[in-house]
Amino acid sequence: MEQFDSTKGAEQATFLPPSGSISNPAGFVAPAILQSQPPLAMKQMMAKVAEQLAHDPMAMRQFCDRIYQLLCDDIRAQQERAQRYGRRH
Repeated sequence: MEQFDSTKGAEQATFLPPSGSISNPAGFVAPAILQSQPPLAMKQMMAKVAEQLAHDPMAMRQFCDRIYQLLCDDIRAQQERAQRYGRRH
């Protein structure tokens, strides 16, 4: 398997625009920083972090747990907003 080099290729990385309408949150499958054109230094930093996570199972687990926690918090906040909206109308 080829070894990933975080210093090469970052400038050629491309990020696809959101799929679907802007009003459809499901179309945004990546943070705004990835959907825009970040500077080369940002791309290299993200590649370095991804490389470190790929080689450290414990760090990957912590990263995934944190992402899961943030998603759960976001879903809970959306549900609370929807309930408040329903009571007003």
